[in-house]
Amino acid sequence: MGTLAVVSRKGGSGKSTLATNLAVYLARSTGSVTLGDLDHQQSMRVWLARRPSAAPPIVGWVGDSVRLSRPALGTQHLVLDTPGGLHGLGLARVVMVADAILLPVGGSVFDRESASDCWNELRSQPRIMKGQCRVAAVGMRVDSRTHVERITAEWAASVNIPYITSLRMAQIYVRAVENGISLFDMPDNVGATDREQWQPLLNWAEPVFFPQPKDDPLTPSLRLAAKVVPLRPPASQPADTQPVALSPAATASVLSRPSRLSRILSGFLGARR
Repeated sequence: MGTLAVVSRKGGSGKSTLATNLAVYLARSTGSVTLGDLDHQQSMRVWLARRPSAAPPIVGWVGDSVRLSRPALGTQHLVLDTPGGLHGLGLARVVMVADAILLPVGGSVFDRESASDCWNELRSQPRIMKGQCRVAAVGMRVDSRTHVERITAEWAASVNIPYITSLRMAQIYVRAVENGISLFDMPDNVGATDREQWQPLLNWAEPVFFPQPKDDPLTPSLRLAAKVVPLRPPASQPADTQPVALSPAATASVLSRPSRLSRILSGFLGARR
């Protein structure tokens, strides 16, 4: 089982954005992913409850970072969304079960200082020191066209943490959360620029979820591309993994907000129900 955890001490750092988008990408690639929520606020449960029934299913799991248990047997891939302020024993337990950790960091000095404190504790963990758990930083709400990305990348180099990519601030992420979907549920003509920003992150995470056999001649990116399938209702779903869909009234309420993206998503999701 491949496990990736998203960790940040700072609230509002973009952990849930990373976790939900990664979970959907895996669901579309393999059809089997569990989205774990270690935060007592259980924001992932809210997002899963809004997920359309036509979208690839994602299994939800609520855990506890203090007494970290294992999800149900048969879990193939696990993406963990962790609470803000995680440190000490809770952080150590996450490191013990994770194969990789993503550290989201914003463009302000406050974000960088918080990320530095978290990274200083992470890098002292034995599994990370031995290379058994990989760690990398991702710039959140950082526009590559500004000097903020350069400053963030320079910060990462100064603390010796790999810096994968920057994800810009965009309303497309806000609308996706409202509809229980992600960037990777959307049609090709929506969010293409943002999906390009994700590619370095997906390449970095690929060995965690798709270890490459020694005799596999395909590169990671080719094997990932071969696994992606169009959004469509699954032929069959076990009862315990059936996603919870919005009612027609609730769906209409969410998508009625005046926005070009909402109109596109409304037509896209409605055409597949």
